[in-house]
Amino acid sequence: MEVILHLSGHCIETAAKKRYERLVQELLREEDEEKEKKMEMELELLLDFLKKANFSELRKRGFDGSREMRVRVKREGGDFAVEEI
Repeated sequence: MEVILHLSGHCIETAAKKRYERLVQELLREEDEEKEKKMEMELELLLDFLKKANFSELRKRGFDGSREMRVRVKREGGDFAVEEI
């Protein structure tokens, strides 16, 4: 499972929070069970990422929103892999 975030004028933490909020709203309207399961898995990943990621370090690595980019976040063992795509 991975999550794609769009950084544009805001850092990775804000992008993750916005994606989480959007997913919650979409999930409330969704009626397709398959889509619901995928959304729930994405929500779980985002929530864990928001709780455990070192956002200060990620901002230092360039995920600070100073330039527009798309970012992939996925689990790698007990940690997260974050990369620009």
